[in-house]
Amino acid sequence: MERSVPQAERKLAEASVYVRDAHRYTYRGDVHEETRVGYTHAFHLFVHGQGSVVVEGTPYPVGTGSLVYIRPGEAHSFHLESAAPLTAYNLYCDLWGKPERLFSHFSFQTSRPDPQLMPPPTACPELDAMPRHARVPSHSPLTDWLARICGWHGSADENAEALVSSLMKAWLLHAHGELRSGSPADRRIARLLRRMEREPEARWSHEEMSRECGLEKSHFYELFKSSTGMTPKAYQLRLKMKKAAALLLESDQSVTRISEQLGYDSVHYFSKQFSDYHRMSPTQYRGLRRD
Repeated sequence: MERSVPQAERKLAEASVYVRDAHRYTYRGDVHEETRVGYTHAFHLFVHGQGSVVVEGTPYPVGTGSLVYIRPGEAHSFHLESAAPLTAYNLYCDLWGKPERLFSHFSFQTSRPDPQLMPPPTACPELDAMPRHARVPSHSPLTDWLARICGWHGSADENAEALVSSLMKAWLLHAHGELRSGSPADRRIARLLRRMEREPEARWSHEEMSRECGLEKSHFYELFKSSTGMTPKAYQLRLKMKKAAALLLESDQSVTRISEQLGYDSVHYFSKQFSDYHRMSPTQYRGLRRD
């Protein structure tokens, strides 16, 4: 008996994305919205209406901000909640290179899927961790990026295909980090995150953040971590280090002035935190600009 050779795992960062189609579409309960099987990876981000998507027999309620990820070979169908239409950005793509045979994105209920058109199975734990159904937070760039992809796809611009492929890969990497837990971001947390991103130098205490959200401290901590995957302290540090890196590369301010601008009382403490975070000193990081 032959032993099957274990499939080598691939990272999502290694993906070579080819976008077959991307468009904004309105579902109206037509017959072609009934059960079908896809040949590609399909992402449906709903921006208007209410309804449900049934994937492999499981119904998922969808509305504004709902994202449904349908893998190749999964039977699915779309259903309206009422007579009102359901609108989504729909994107169909291959993740490991452009296939040799390009036919329909999916097979309808009235025809049998062609196994030869299915992409070969690829082991990618990061992709497996992507939820089938998720809620895209209001502060997320994922909606805007998908809208841009749909706008660029098929345009006459000679760089459109490269732009679309690059942005879709960035979209996938960001979506993996943001949505893999499947936990929706609470509106109160999202509002706080927007303010923190505008003011990374602000000195937020745990009590001030929970009060800003109108939450009891322990509840705030749980919601914050489920929404961001980080503790409030770690998230604050990430924002400061991101701004510090930008200031070092894009301005001629001294390291001392940058540390003061970010709310540090000691340039030595700032330099230590920066070195621990970026694995090089602020001066070494600034040197990258001149390499």
